[in-house]
Amino acid sequence: MFVVGVDENGLGPVLGALISTAVTLEVEAYDPARLRTLGLRSGLTDSKKSGGFGRMALCESVALALVESLSGEGDGEACGDVDALLERIAELGLAPLVAPCPRTTRAQCWGHPLALPAYGGSAAHGRALLAALRDGGVVPVRARTVVSCAGVLNAQLERGVNKLAVNLAAFERLVLDARAATTGELLAVCGMIGGIRKYEGYFRHFLLPLARPPERGVCAYDVPGVGQVRFEIDADDGHLPVALASMVGKYVRELTMERQSRYYRALDPTLPEASGYHDPVTKRFIAESVLLRKRLRIVDACFARRA
Repeated sequence: MFVVGVDENGLGPVLGALISTAVTLEVEAYDPARLRTLGLRSGLTDSKKSGGFGRMALCESVALALVESLSGEGDGEACGDVDALLERIAELGLAPLVAPCPRTTRAQCWGHPLALPAYGGSAAHGRALLAALRDGGVVPVRARTVVSCAGVLNAQLERGVNKLAVNLAAFERLVLDARAATTGELLAVCGMIGGIRKYEGYFRHFLLPLARPPERGVCAYDVPGVGQVRFEIDADDGHLPVALASMVGKYVRELTMERQSRYYRALDPTLPEASGYHDPVTKRFIAESVLLRKRLRIVDACFARRA
């Protein structure tokens, strides 16, 4: 059977993209406790424990090896830079991410080159971790991510669509993508989104989902043409596929924010290295880059989120 884990990274920051990611695994039978233990032996757990700002080597190793293996390229050169990574893992590839960017603002997100690995990780280390999973009967078969930048989130907000709804729609598309790429039984396990506890009124892509009997900390649905779709509290801690999605998504989130930060700091080295979250360093980065952004004619809606 196939199990797709879906999670988000960057729902709360003021700068940078919201990343929604899915990793699909093939297993003979899905035993969450056994697979969680298997993953923990290699440090494969939710990204809050396995990675973070300034400590991304493990997430980087796993993401590079995963994308390399699913691209059919085992020479270690599959993802030499961020653009190559996004071309392989983004929902529709790289071009649709770049195309909507205003001309004066495009360099903010795409103008600064960033070679990989960027955080001390290695595809070789990641290959060894994936080999251990395969020895335990777990075969990764697909990884995809949806990048919703500040410009996208702000444009959706103007239409009355908040970031929770944007994220859920991305989750739906990722589950449908996994369904289209697999045959046989599919189980989708998703991280709980924000404060949403009933999803029926939010679905935009699932047709006629039927709620399953309530479980503590779980909202589950039978979705025609898909299978069972579950939203669980702390899913990234209890389910290996969600943990892997969280790790890959965290890596993509950090890379996109790193690239933006490096662009501005190359022009003004006095600017701090910001995480993009609601912290004092990020507030300083925003305040001290105002005049530079004005001179560069950066579109405000593409820089910081409005909500």
